[in-house]
Amino acid sequence: MSDIFPENKRALVMAIFNWGIYGGYGIAFPVGRYITKSNFFNLGWRMCYLGTGVLAVLVAAITGTTLKEPERKAIGETDRTKDGKKIGLWKVLANPAMIMLMIAASIRHSGGMTFAYNADLYYNAYFPDVDLGWWLFAVTIGIGSVGVVVGGIVSDKIVAKMGIRSRALVLAVSQLIATLPAFGSVYYDPLWAMITLACSYFFAEMWFGIVFAIVVEIVPLQVRSSTIGVFLFVMNNVGGNLPILLDPVAKMIGFREAFMILYAGFYGISKFELYMKVIVS
Repeated sequence: MSDIFPENKRALVMAIFNWGIYGGYGIAFPVGRYITKSNFFNLGWRMCYLGTGVLAVLVAAITGTTLKEPERKAIGETDRTKDGKKIGLWKVLANPAMIMLMIAASIRHSGGMTFAYNADLYYNAYFPDVDLGWWLFAVTIGIGSVGVVVGGIVSDKIVAKMGIRSRALVLAVSQLIATLPAFGSVYYDPLWAMITLACSYFFAEMWFGIVFAIVVEIVPLQVRSSTIGVFLFVMNNVGGNLPILLDPVAKMIGFREAFMILYAGFYGISKFELYMKVIVS
């Protein structure tokens, strides 16, 4: 995407790509509830996974036959040091700004995955008489998608005026604004929980497109793919697995309190890491 699209649309197109991720787990709320209850072919929840597998095969076939490799383009940082030596992968990964960005992304991803994995369980446990499956679908896909696009547009506009490094500021501010309503989505009863969740999602989902626009802009061309690979590995394996802490923490202080800390609390912590990235940059 960074090779195909120009700088003034970079965060926007990466944000649109991000629709797939949040659209996927937004659809999972009603699919997980209602497909499982329908018990097609007496398969229960397994039907959700089988259906996803069939779609994945179809998309893989379409991608493999239609997607063409674009011409690679240098974007941001120079590929050489001041003394003329080529900058290697480990030099890029050891950059304090990159380390801060990976830590922030891992923490933010962990907060998002904590919500994705446990929101249905949480609202079923605390509000068993209220069916929020379609509400969660509407908020995550509807409001989240709008936030994703707005974040990309705002980021691209600010970068056009203030330069590439201003993206981190947009990222930090968006997560700061998202944190308080995220707490509200756990604290309040269903109506206000969905309202505050919508407010939080609008700002929170700005992060993904912007963070990867930052990565491709601060990394030399020859190590860009490798850096993104390492970045995704760290973000998904650290941030994606930290939600397992919810169960032991919930046993100590309660499900609601643990959910609040590992979901909304991690939003707030990621904001401080992003702020440090701005300072380091």
